[in-house]
Amino acid sequence: KVASGGDEETDPTDERGETFASELELTVGTDAATVQRAQRLRDEGYGREFGFEREQDCPGGLEQDIFDHQAAHCLVRHRPTGEVAGCLRLVHLNPAPGLTELPIQRHGAAALLGSPIDPASLPATERCEISRIAVSAAFRRRALEQQSPMGDSAPEVLDKPEARSFPLLAVALFMAARVMVLHRGTPHVFAMMEPRLARMLARAGLDFQRLGPLVDYHGQRAAYYIHYTPQVHQASLAPLREDISGLFRIVEAQLATQLPGLADAPGS
Repeated sequence: KVASGGDEETDPTDERGETFASELELTVGTDAATVQRAQRLRDEGYGREFGFEREQDCPGGLEQDIFDHQAAHCLVRHRPTGEVAGCLRLVHLNPAPGLTELPIQRHGAAALLGSPIDPASLPATERCEISRIAVSAAFRRRALEQQSPMGDSAPEVLDKPEARSFPLLAVALFMAARVMVLHRGTPHVFAMMEPRLARMLARAGLDFQRLGPLVDYHGQRAAYYIHYTPQVHQASLAPLREDISGLFRIVEAQLATQLPGLADAPGS
């Protein structure tokens, strides 16, 4: 499932990564401003564009829930315009009294039917969930990816040498989530996503295991799981094509100085 090189490219340089670095910037935070920027983008996608959320449930144009303040949020900002191009959050559980279940446990029980892995059986401090990933409609239009808020309608894009940075926004966000998971030390990672996005992520070194049936939750999605440790991380990087591994190195570099500050942030 790892992306193969296909025909040898004459220049193995990291063109996609360079384009991403010049146009887009990743930031992570738990502060109110970061959370609200993510909530506003989610409202534009999940609410107004796709109708997954009712307008009355998104006061002030903010799509929000009880998990937002128990998560680290990652934003992708478009450098030339300052616009937020995409977002994602990593929800975790605290040992202190508070939320004791992940969003997938509360809202995705049907997707876990027959699952070989029960989130409740895992230590609370070792499980997390990647959720609420969204890419701005403006950037999905540029990438011709308009079928879902994640902009994942073209999994073959990883094999196109001419592909620019915008079709890779969802991949870059999940790469950021990978770095965040390693930083927090929460190896049991869950996510609700469309199968085609899972296939694309597998080709980018994130091979999630599907746990159960498709369900209607913000579109047709299934529950997925990956056990992600430093050892798995290193093994997953080795077979990657240079342009994809180069993109990951840029994602890692952009987050390196930001993640240490999250440990003492509210909600961490």
